[in-house]
Amino acid sequence: MAGEIVLGYDASAGARAALPVAVRVAEAFGAPIVVAFGYEPANPVGGEMADLRAAIERRGEEVTAEALMEIARRNPAISTRAELIADRPASALAALAESLEALVIVVGSNGRSRLAKALLGSTSYRVLHEATVPVLVVNPPDDEDG
Repeated sequence: MAGEIVLGYDASAGARAALPVAVRVAEAFGAPIVVAFGYEPANPVGGEMADLRAAIERRGEEVTAEALMEIARRNPAISTRAELIADRPASALAALAESLEALVIVVGSNGRSRLAKALLGSTSYRVLHEATVPVLVVNPPDDEDG
């Protein structure tokens, strides 16, 4: 279905701030929300790497379930589903949004300082540059951006 809202969600302060914004956008457009969790796949060779990948996938399942429950609490009329994508988060969100012909990608900022973002990079920054659909970046509250 074209026209979904893609919410990048990892349970960070930025993602938690982005969730209610995604709900408001979904309400305004009468659109469903796809809660997406992208993760860099671990090398499947060796037990430790396979264990790491399984742990990351479990975390993705946990955080997307949390987001789905919070969206339902805020507005049970909004249709939702989760997507776990084994790819770098920014690439995963951009590709998913393009394949869905999404209205918008909603992501949270990581709250880093400008210098830290320049040195370490930022998923929201990468999404802005990779996405072919509009991107809405939400900053976490000042008291949570540590």
